[in-house]
Amino acid sequence: AVPPRGATRAAKPRDVVFVLDRSGSMGGWKMIAARRAVARMIDSLGGSDRFSVLAFDNRNDTCPDLGDGLTMATARNRYRAGEFLGKLEARGGTEMLAPRVRGAALLGGGYRDRARVPVLVTAGQVGNADQILRQLAPTLGARMFTVGIDRAVNEGFLRRLAAIGAGSCSIVESEDRLDEA
Repeated sequence: AVPPRGATRAAKPRDVVFVLDRSGSMGGWKMIAARRAVARMIDSLGGSDRFSVLAFDNRNDTCPDLGDGLTMATARNRYRAGEFLGKLEARGGTEMLAPRVRGAALLGGGYRDRARVPVLVTAGQVGNADQILRQLAPTLGARMFTVGIDRAVNEGFLRRLAAIGAGSCSIVESEDRLDEA
């Protein structure tokens, strides 16, 4: 059986949680590239999609104008998220487990009518990679996408994390490669 010409399959609306590393190791061009990457992904969301942005170092923050949960991807909310991203600066240590667990919780709930998409943007410089992988694996339940920013990114960790959720990993070695990735 062949579907009729012009028949398209309607894409499921998405619930997307962007987890952005703003630790000290993200200083300079890496922070700029990370903010741009997340802003471009947010701009690609449709009106029926929902999203959240979690920024982490040794503290976790969300955009105060968007609340703590998922918010509809209206033009106004996407703009507010862009403003929040523009103010983020690299600082502090890298404590990745808590925001990843929180992101997984935001995507929990088993919405079969929505695609659940966690996105991690980081240099991946963590000392407890095995612990993070062990604790996230049973809770993920969604395709995990990772974006590594740096030449010295912990690519093995990011690829293993993406593989848990049958997602993909993109590596941005320089600002020039950001658009391609």
